[in-house]
Amino acid sequence: MSRAEPLYRLQLIDTEIDKVAKRVREIDAAIRNNPVVNHARQELEALQKVYQRVNNDQKMLDLDARSLDEKLKSEEERLYSGKIKVAKELLDVQQEIESLKRRRANLEETLLAAMMAIEESRKAEQKCAAALKQALKNWEEDKTAMRQEDQELRKRYATLVEQRKGLTNAILPSDLNIYVSIRTKKPQAVATLRNGACSACGVEPSSQMMQQARNGSIIVICPLCGRILYGA
Repeated sequence: MSRAEPLYRLQLIDTEIDKVAKRVREIDAAIRNNPVVNHARQELEALQKVYQRVNNDQKMLDLDARSLDEKLKSEEERLYSGKIKVAKELLDVQQEIESLKRRRANLEETLLAAMMAIEESRKAEQKCAAALKQALKNWEEDKTAMRQEDQELRKRYATLVEQRKGLTNAILPSDLNIYVSIRTKKPQAVATLRNGACSACGVEPSSQMMQQARNGSIIVICPLCGRILYGA
């Protein structure tokens, strides 16, 4: 058996181990955090703030309206009380009443707009709350499936680790050290010879190197990318 062959097989296992470990990390992150839920929650919080603001605005407008109504009532009572004897004062009161009525009419329009804003804000808040509820439900369903996948992946990981252990026991320590040294720098430590060239970088090694890689008597390193060449 070629000395590079067990290293190639080891690489296949290591590649799958990396893939499984990456997916486990992804699942762990997805279980702990969900971007869709986070977005829906942030949207709801923002809408709740808007609703609170427009609601407070309406309360202030209501206070202004009551204040105007009280002042208007007071001025009208004063106008019709018969106590005003001076024509100029009577005219001033009439003008003040007209001014208050105009302000009250304008305020009524503002109040109506505020009420519409509150209703729209309330509907938007309810819609967003429903979206958040659905997102949370979907997340819980996804987490159930992801936990099942996580269990299966961890079993697969344990199996791969055992396979790796058995394989490394059959590899020369010096060859294993070369493999580990290369893999710390490159995810792919072993490259196959494909159509007379390194499958990783495409360089064509010398005929002597190709022969050595194929008969497997020594570990052959690609002169360009530094990977172990495996002549399958």
